[in-house]
Amino acid sequence: MALRTTGQDGGSGEATPPRTLRAAAIGPWNVLAIAISAISPTTSVFLVYGSGIASAGTGIVWAFVIGAVIALAMSLCYAEVGSVFPSAGGAYAIVRRALGPVFGGVAAVLFLLLGLVSTASILVSSATYLSSLVPGGLPVGLVALGMMVLVTALSLGKIAPASWVAGAMLVLELAVVLVFTGFAFAHASGANHPFTAPSVAVHDGTRGGLLTGVGAAGMLAAVVPALFAFNGYDWPLYFAEESRGTRRALPRAVVVAAVVAVAVEVAAVIAATYAVHDLGATAADDSPLSLIAHQVMGPTGATVLIVGVVIAMFDTGLAANLGYARAYYAAARDGMLPGPLGRVFGRVSRGTHVPVWAIAFLFVGNGVLCVFSSLEDLITFTGVVIVTMYLLVAVSALVCRIRDRSLPRAFRLPLWPLPPLLAIAGVAVALTQQSPRDLAVALGIAAAALAGYTLFRRRLPGRLD
Repeated sequence: MALRTTGQDGGSGEATPPRTLRAAAIGPWNVLAIAISAISPTTSVFLVYGSGIASAGTGIVWAFVIGAVIALAMSLCYAEVGSVFPSAGGAYAIVRRALGPVFGGVAAVLFLLLGLVSTASILVSSATYLSSLVPGGLPVGLVALGMMVLVTALSLGKIAPASWVAGAMLVLELAVVLVFTGFAFAHASGANHPFTAPSVAVHDGTRGGLLTGVGAAGMLAAVVPALFAFNGYDWPLYFAEESRGTRRALPRAVVVAAVVAVAVEVAAVIAATYAVHDLGATAADDSPLSLIAHQVMGPTGATVLIVGVVIAMFDTGLAANLGYARAYYAAARDGMLPGPLGRVFGRVSRGTHVPVWAIAFLFVGNGVLCVFSSLEDLITFTGVVIVTMYLLVAVSALVCRIRDRSLPRAFRLPLWPLPPLLAIAGVAVALTQQSPRDLAVALGIAAAALAGYTLFRRRLPGRLD
């Protein structure tokens, strides 16, 4: 298990000039557009609202508020430590350089896993919404696979055109979710009081079910899906080696992306929840936001909205793919992946300067999941893996500020150490309310990675190499 490899000469050992990502290829606005596209407020709300309202009822509003606080605290952690250790590896590089190569290896493995499930979950959802627009439906798995082909084709080109495509679709999707939010607020039913009396529908054999109050456990269970909805604000960090501008630009983009996501998504969730007329029927619907959209916008307006959602989800899949490929490349380049993976993922194409084989790996893995996995399983499992990464990054923010005080910081998080401590506490509590199966699989993989990288510690690069 040879871990040290640059992977940029094809593993031949020849002294050829290494090919790297193209420096100064995109500007700060392009990076911000990719980051907000990776979060995609439209995608996020339509992706997780159904599972959230089914488990927490109108308590989904509090779940998103709690998740928003954790997400903002986490964005500050990412911004500070990312400014200390700028790298295409993003969160993986943060953990490796703050906590050492063993925990960095765990982060690299978790990113390998996330890259294989995140894009698939998004594109399956996009295909599901697209299918709802076609009489008789469409084969969701095959449609999602077709979308993955398009995502891969755009990812293999130069980063600048891909970033402009992501930005153009972002403008459309923000318009979509803001219009929906306005209509939902204008058609509030008056039947729900999510802030003062959150309730959930319990099936009792009647049409709408029995409404009962939601406890803290029910709301906390929906916090992880909410964190999944906010995830992606760290994406500017993955383009640190390809972006123009000062070192302050990327950490600021992280915080701005998080603020935009929180503001837009929380407003949309609140508006949608107040617009619910029949909680039991809405929670039982396969696409509750589509149902709400039909009620507040009419059939034509809802159709236009769903078209916008499909485009937004495709945009999110593209942005996610771009970031994960760069994390794979950085881990391989740093000598943190076993020989075969290191040699493959560390290769950059000659003309476009993109990590071509990492993108190919993402295509194969996500393509298989697009066809054979269920959306619900992908969302819940991905959420658990994401918050496990949050835990590592928040601990890194604490350690880095204490141990690496002398290193330059382009961004300093305010109210230290409150944000990382708040993030750690919130993530730990949220994890206790998740599915035992998801926890066992995610934490089992992390434990196996920890054992493996500990065993081969002597072959790993140093913390600050």
